[in-house]
Amino acid sequence: MKKIITVLICVLLCSALVFTGCGSKNEYKTKYDKEVTGVVATIEGEEITQADFNIYYKLTYDQMSQYAMYYGEDWLNMEIDEEGTTLKDSFRKDSLEQLKQIISICRYAEKEYEISVNDKDIKNNAKKERDALIENLGGKDAYITFLEDYRTTDAAILRYFARVGVYDALNKKMTSVGGVAYIEDEELIAEFSKDYMRVKHILISTDEQTGENGEKIPARSDAEAQAIVKEVIAKIEAGEDFDSLIEEYNEDPGMEPGGFYTFTYGEMVPEFEEASLNLAVGEYTKEGVKTDYGYHIIKKYDIDTQEQKFVQFRDSKQGEIVMGIIQEKTDAVTVESKDDVIDAFVEPWLVEMEEAAAQARAEAETQTEAEDVIVEEESAE
Repeated sequence: MKKIITVLICVLLCSALVFTGCGSKNEYKTKYDKEVTGVVATIEGEEITQADFNIYYKLTYDQMSQYAMYYGEDWLNMEIDEEGTTLKDSFRKDSLEQLKQIISICRYAEKEYEISVNDKDIKNNAKKERDALIENLGGKDAYITFLEDYRTTDAAILRYFARVGVYDALNKKMTSVGGVAYIEDEELIAEFSKDYMRVKHILISTDEQTGENGEKIPARSDAEAQAIVKEVIAKIEAGEDFDSLIEEYNEDPGMEPGGFYTFTYGEMVPEFEEASLNLAVGEYTKEGVKTDYGYHIIKKYDIDTQEQKFVQFRDSKQGEIVMGIIQEKTDAVTVESKDDVIDAFVEPWLVEMEEAAAQARAEAETQTEAEDVIVEEESAE
């Protein structure tokens, strides 16, 4: 699923598609428009233009350029497998693979669910997404600069957003109640609860505290803290509301009344984690749990299916099913590419990107050095 998400969220384009109803006037024409309209690959009979390919290539480059920080100017020639394949060699293959996958998604959606890039709502939403991109970039001129930076076209951007719309609709269909990837909450809760705990706690600190007026409050002794713990537990046993007691006694600023800590193994200090693990839902610790922070009274709660961590867990588990189905379809897809044509276009472009990146790094270093000088001068004064 992570691969699909990378393709659909990080990438700004997909394969070729005839977009009707957009008008004959090209409002966002760039100097590369004619140069990038040629077909460089065919995937399941679908023609891929240079403009379609270029965005995947550029984003692959951008995502991988972090390696320049670690491997220096020769990072593109870093070997990534035993056959001696370099990062630069992998860019074309990875870009085509992503195009192959996005086309598979749309083919499957149309065949099995009658969801198409030509659907009116999907086309309209694609235009809205494109217009939002233009606004976020700062207007028409900035958008044209963006298109030129990516060696693509406005039509390609619309094609991308249409396909994203197809994926969104497909994913919703497959993961909704009755869908092939839908999993009941009860099953998910049982699995989620094996790794996650959801608790509230009241911390009685043994550290120095800062009062509301900024005054320092001396640290409590263990005996003083334990006396307060007993007081709190007595009130819990008497039926007082745990949230009210959090508001009255708690000294952990991250634990507010109504809030929870939902965590997995290794995210909390060991004593807190072990105590939480040993509680049943609805139970609370009958004595304070000692950690370096002080003493904790912990109460365990049911998993909340609306909580972000659970929603992410659900999306991940259902996404694995979606991905499995789509990957099966993708594996059966064939790609015919004009590698020599692609390389002839991207190789000089790659040199330009490297020169621009080197210049940007040099300017950043100069700026940093200038800022360091200013700091030194101010310190000397």
